Amino acid sequence: MRPCFCCDNVISNIIDTIKITKVDTILNDELNIIYCNNCNLFFSDSNNTQNDYNKYYTTFNNYKNEKYCLDKDERCSIFLKSNLKNVNTILDYGSGNGVLSQLLENEFKVDIYDIGMDINTNVYDCLILSHVLEHIYDVNEFIINISKNITNNGYLYIEVPNSEFYHKMVDLCPLQEINIEHINFFSKFALNKLLIKHNFSAVCLYDDYFIINQCEYPVIRALFKKNVTNNSFIRYIESGKSIIDSYNFQKLKQFEKIYIYGCGQFLFKIFNRILEQVNVINIIDDNTSYTYNYIEKIKIINFETYLLNAQPYDTILIASLIHYNAIQTKITTMTKNINIINITEL
Repeated sequence: MRPCFCCDNVISNIIDTIKITKVDTILNDELNIIYCNNCNLFFSDSNNTQNDYNKYYTTFNNYKNEKYCLDKDERCSIFLKSNLKNVNTILDYGSGNGVLSQLLENEFKVDIYDIGMDINTNVYDCLILSHVLEHIYDVNEFIINISKNITNNGYLYIEVPNSEFYHKMVDLCPLQEINIEHINFFSKFALNKLLIKHNFSAVCLYDDYFIINQCEYPVIRALFKKNVTNNSFIRYIESGKSIIDSYNFQKLKQFEKIYIYGCGQFLFKIFNRILEQVNVINIIDDNTSYTYNYIEKIKIINFETYLLNAQPYDTILIASLIHYNAIQTKITTMTKNINIINITEL
């Protein structure tokens, strides 16, 4: 049985089986309609393979002549022109009758790809899948492959029929959407879950429609961005470690003992380096939840407790970069002859 392509679970929850009569002899004539409760996803299993579907579409592809969806491509082009930012090149994958690419070519450089064409190895700022994904059997392998055509941080536009509103399609013929070609029935949740699995993040994801036979045909319009390694975060870590490594903690050896003011996240990262160089009497902090607790057997006290034991020429290392000025003002206002060191002076 075909597994759920969002969560990879093999599901035996067949909600219906529909027998069909066909022109071709390529695809199986029995559709098992399956529901994955984990993913809010319906899909059909007909005991075919992706190669079977490829052969079928190579033989019976009539989408190049499709003309009955009068505003489908126009509404799609309006959406894309409004939402694609910093995009120059587009690949219209599964381009069908080519109308969408024609509507976009005045603002973008658009290439097309359809079944039977040579494999395209170029990369683009955006790849369009307009009414393609509902036809794909090996969905995960397909997304892995088309991702290679998208630049890092590039876009993937997906438009698919919206199964959340099938109950409203009463004016079209019965069971129109249950057929040998439409084998995946997406909700927004399922589509988003699938793309997250493949390292895409949603830019926008919402319900829309176009007109067929004077009826609204519900679709999901979804724009995703291809995620790459967050270099900003990596640079942040590297920069922070480099700054800490630049501090000369050995300068603290000149003091017999010190107090530290500021028990925060920054101190937690440098405390052991300080202890390697100098004796710490107490840690001073204004957070009352820390008072009389310990870090490495060093007691945390509040400033008032320190004042009771303060001695002339005490050394206080202020280990808070964010609150340094406020702490320095507090110390100098309350007591004199204190040697104050900023951690950045090391």
